[in-house]
Amino acid sequence: MRMRRSQMQELKKIAQGGLARLFLASAPSGGLVVVRELHRHHALRLRTQRHFLRGLHIRRRLSPHPNIVAPLTWGYNGIIPYEIIEYVPGRNLHEMILHDYDNAQTQALHVLRETAKAIAYMHDSNYLHLDVKAENVLVDNTRPDAPPVVKLTDFDLSRRFRGGRFRLRCGTASHMAPEQLRRGTVTFANDIFAYGVMAYYLVTRKMPFSAFSLEEVRRQQVSESFAVVEPAKLSPGLTPKLNWIIMRCLEKDPDQRFPNMAYLLQELGRM
Repeated sequence: MRMRRSQMQELKKIAQGGLARLFLASAPSGGLVVVRELHRHHALRLRTQRHFLRGLHIRRRLSPHPNIVAPLTWGYNGIIPYEIIEYVPGRNLHEMILHDYDNAQTQALHVLRETAKAIAYMHDSNYLHLDVKAENVLVDNTRPDAPPVVKLTDFDLSRRFRGGRFRLRCGTASHMAPEQLRRGTVTFANDIFAYGVMAYYLVTRKMPFSAFSLEEVRRQQVSESFAVVEPAKLSPGLTPKLNWIIMRCLEKDPDQRFPNMAYLLQELGRM
């Protein structure tokens, strides 16, 4: 029997973004799930609804995959679209970095590998994520005798990639590649750049581009004269190989980044 939103017993709010709210719920079976539904003030905004629906359908097309938060069902609560997805206990990577940094550093290589597997799978399936960041990586550390389970989520900005380059201005500004900020150009290289920003933040607890104003951050991202401080200088225990991987992801020229996520994953696998 298909689960419905009306059958869910809301337990607590998990998160609230610009597009949707997420809450933990108890399913009729007694298990825990996450309900993600469009904000009510977006109900009559058809373009926003399309974004939400496109994201949930992309999640469904990409599932099952061990590194992607799985869909359970979707539907409408009146005119409000929603999706019910699996509950991943633990924290998102951003929260882990803020509140459990020693553990985050210990598990950094594993988290980076598992996240790269999800992105590589998306790219192999001809999808761009376009919002790779620590907040969209969930880390389940609840199994004491096993490595953490790492899963990618939030596909609202994701797009099918049909080759070539197309123009699109969306994403989290601090993680956007220079070519997207300059011209709106979007390719697989954008996700590689955003992954590099996330990896830099994971190993240093700092962002590679940082300033008092968004305008200055953007200038740093697009300027060829601005050089990112190598993460190894901020995190002395970082291996030269991982330092090189992160810096290559952050190349301003997309042609100088890794040619694809599969190649990047291969390099991580050699560590």
